[in-house]
Amino acid sequence: MIKEDIIDILEAVIDDEKYSNIEINYKFNHNKYTREQKNFIKNIVSVVLKNLIYLDYILDKFTKHISKRRIRHLLRLSLAQIIFTKADNKGVVYEANEIAKNINEYQAKFVNSTLKKIIGKMPELNKEIEDNKLWDKKYSYPKDIFQKIKIDYEQEYLEILKALKKRAYLSIRLNQDLVNVDEFCLANKDEILFRVDSVIYLKSNKCLEKLQENEYFIQDAASYLVAKIVNAKKEDVVLDACSSPGGKALCIMNIQKPKKLIATDIYEHKIDLLNSVKEKYGFENMKVELKDATKANNFEKEMFDKILLDVPCSGLGVLKRKPEKLYRVKLADIKALKKIQKKIVEMNLPYLKIGGELIYSTCTITKNENTNNIKYILEKYPFLEVCPLEIPKQIHYIKDEIGGIYLDYRNEFLDNFYIIKLRKKN
Repeated sequence: MIKEDIIDILEAVIDDEKYSNIEINYKFNHNKYTREQKNFIKNIVSVVLKNLIYLDYILDKFTKHISKRRIRHLLRLSLAQIIFTKADNKGVVYEANEIAKNINEYQAKFVNSTLKKIIGKMPELNKEIEDNKLWDKKYSYPKDIFQKIKIDYEQEYLEILKALKKRAYLSIRLNQDLVNVDEFCLANKDEILFRVDSVIYLKSNKCLEKLQENEYFIQDAASYLVAKIVNAKKEDVVLDACSSPGGKALCIMNIQKPKKLIATDIYEHKIDLLNSVKEKYGFENMKVELKDATKANNFEKEMFDKILLDVPCSGLGVLKRKPEKLYRVKLADIKALKKIQKKIVEMNLPYLKIGGELIYSTCTITKNENTNNIKYILEKYPFLEVCPLEIPKQIHYIKDEIGGIYLDYRNEFLDNFYIIKLRKKN
């Protein structure tokens, strides 16, 4: 049964800390599902993961102890259907009862009675959450991360909490060398939800059937904007120091066509990914190197015109697409990442030419990893100045006090990124 496959995915992601997209793709590659079945699997896995704390809060109100983890996943899955979809409640309970028999025949009555009790009590439970303002439970955030977001964004935190749990949409960047973007968008206007330059958000993947493999790339507009802001010239030498999986490097090479781009990363398997991008698209002026961006490397002093530092971060800005990240981040991780991020900037500054530009970006929203980091850098290195950024009019953003921008919660489609550009003065 499909729901048993979904339980397999939830078990791998929640209990074994694997990645949902990888586990879903594994199932898709090893089973013959219809398009509707694939959509159901993707959607319900996403709903469960985005609402995990809320679902467990409700379950724990009615169960003292669930001994078998597959039974807990079955209850989470069924409850998600009951609360967040238009599924027939009786049908959901019946299916749960049948699946429970396959897991453990003695658990079927327990699953059946638990779901029926919850269905009858849901209005009462939701009123309790609202009355007591248990927003961390309602929107499914670990308490420490909830408090962190609340402190950083005192006025907007509830809107941010909601926005980060919204649906993610498929986005592609069209290869402008091979596709006329305006003509493609006009021909497929009924399938297109939103557009930023050559990046389009789609209702479904039907449009992709009309394209060849090298005519489009999977990329979010936030990631695209980071690469666009690099604005490399044809005579420039560019460093992308934390490059894997290579989407931004690919965008720079494909659109800006610099004289040379060096893409580095710290892990061998990520270097393999970058090399595959280089070879697939035949970028002879792209060089891939295994390097640790937190350490001094054998680059010449003032070698690069542009340096892109899309640094490792807590990833809270991409929860729409990677909901499981939320449950793996601790405040201690954010503090550790902040130190790494500052070190990456400091170790790579000597390689930037006078007049050259350094672009710092993250896919997270915490001020410690963004504004506070760059404040420190600007105070310590007075030869750096902040450059103004040009952002398309249809994109919502918040400008911080130093000139960086947060692509924020008001964007229905984009990930939430932080971006700032620094120029090295004489």
